[in-house]
Amino acid sequence: MAFSAVGIIFSSLNDGTLSRLTNDRTVAAIPFACRYRLVDFCLSNLVNANISNIHIVANYNYRSLIEHIGSGKDWDLARRTGGIKVISPFQTATSSSLKVFSRHMEALKSMRDYIDEFKEDYVVLMDSDHVLNIDITDVIAEHEKSGASVTMVTHPISKEYTSKVPRMMISADDGRIKDISMSKTYTQSNPEMSLNIFVMSTSYLQIMLDQAEAKSLNSLTGYFAMHFDRSNYRTYKYEGYVASVSSFLDYYRCSMELVNNKEARASLLWKKEFPIFTRVHNSAPVSHTSTAKIENSMLADECVIEGTVINSVLFRGVHVGKGAVVKDSVLFHGTYVADNAELNCMVTDKDVMISDGVKLSGNPNMPFYVQKNRKV
Repeated sequence: MAFSAVGIIFSSLNDGTLSRLTNDRTVAAIPFACRYRLVDFCLSNLVNANISNIHIVANYNYRSLIEHIGSGKDWDLARRTGGIKVISPFQTATSSSLKVFSRHMEALKSMRDYIDEFKEDYVVLMDSDHVLNIDITDVIAEHEKSGASVTMVTHPISKEYTSKVPRMMISADDGRIKDISMSKTYTQSNPEMSLNIFVMSTSYLQIMLDQAEAKSLNSLTGYFAMHFDRSNYRTYKYEGYVASVSSFLDYYRCSMELVNNKEARASLLWKKEFPIFTRVHNSAPVSHTSTAKIENSMLADECVIEGTVINSVLFRGVHVGKGAVVKDSVLFHGTYVADNAELNCMVTDKDVMISDGVKLSGNPNMPFYVQKNRKV
């Protein structure tokens, strides 16, 4: 069945536990999987569903996000109508001051003028800190078929699951939501985690905002918790690979999982029918000398390898000198590892310089982080 939809991406509402990576950027702009940013997965999921009217809600630190997105042409979103818009806090004649969005409902209320202009049938809301490759077309089709007020994409989690921030946990019976709770761990009564991808009609979103305004509600999750038992809220269970980046440690572990888990890489990056798009760079390919040794690693273009790289993720323009060893690490764009240096369980931000012979080591449960533009 033909449908029209608009996308809303929240870029930075879950950055409290990602502060090391968000000092200079918003959550959506965090580099991930060798050559992407987290926002690339949200944008690609929407574009692959032929959704070309997309709004990105940004609070602050969004310079790198805007530079990455540019005109949107790399996602085929450079259009006269629709395309991509970045929405940030703004002041009007009726508001006394700028207000940074701290919750989803606050952000939605602030962009009500945009929402009232939507001509599309449906709205797809999504966060940036869940990384997955999903067929949004199928989600909307299931939403239409079930006649749901809201369809929430969920993912079954293991008993060992933990998160730094409370996540919305859900119990469903034949797809109908029976209970919603907030938890940082697995609960037997609510075994599915919401991936914060919500599909609803544009008219329902407008009604929801009217009710939230009337009752002074600022929490989208709170609204859902108040209404699920008397509304037709349903789930769409996604069982593919999901990287939930709720903390710096989560980010490191998900990066290492992509290196070591071929099935995870296939589910996220290798679906021919659902490609992941990113900003195109006209860069030279990876260069490695006769002294280089590379094992089980993900390397982006423009890297120069003279030393040893094992079980690591290297972004564009990383240089590893002679005799240097990089193991179980994530090195952002422009990191320079000089000769005979050793890095183990490390995350280096952009343009970090590691000097000759320096040895730095964290461990898998506490990786060491070096800030942007630092020299060690």
